[in-house]
Amino acid sequence: MVTGPMGAGKSTLMRSLPGQAPFAPPPGVPEMFLDHACGCRGLQLYEIDEPTALGTRWADWLRAADAFLLVASAAAGPEAVAPLLAHLRATCPETPCLLVVSRCDGAPGWELPVDAVETLAPGAVLDEDRALAEPADIERILARLHGLLEGE
Repeated sequence: MVTGPMGAGKSTLMRSLPGQAPFAPPPGVPEMFLDHACGCRGLQLYEIDEPTALGTRWADWLRAADAFLLVASAAAGPEAVAPLLAHLRATCPETPCLLVVSRCDGAPGWELPVDAVETLAPGAVLDEDRALAEPADIERILARLHGLLEGE
C-alpha cells in the first residue's frame, strides 16, 4: 500500500511505475474507490491518501497490505508523517514499512521507526499537477520493497 500526506509524491511514484498491469484487490476487503492502483512486477500496489488511511472504513485495506510505502516530502520533514506512521504501526505492527522521502537529493537523516528509507529525487515535471520520477529511483525503491517482502 502506498500512503502519505496529500502532496507528498504518492501519485508521482505510482505514475512512474514501469510495466503497469491490471490491479487485483486483496481478498476480503470492501469495495472502495482507489486514487491509483496497479500491478507491477508481481506486486499489487494501491494508493490511499493520509486522511483516508486514518479512517476506520479503510482498516481492512491497511491490514491486507503486505508492506507500506510511506511517502513523505523532504520539505515537510518527519513530523508530517509521524501521526500516520504511528497509526500504521498500531494497526499493523508486523507489516514492514518503507519510507520514501520525495523531492530529496540526498540522505534525509530522519529518525523514524521504519524498516528502510529510500529517496525520490524531484524528477521531471509534466505540468502543474503531474510529475514523473527518475526511473533509477523507482527501480531502487522496487528492489528495496521486494527485499523487505522477502525478509531481507
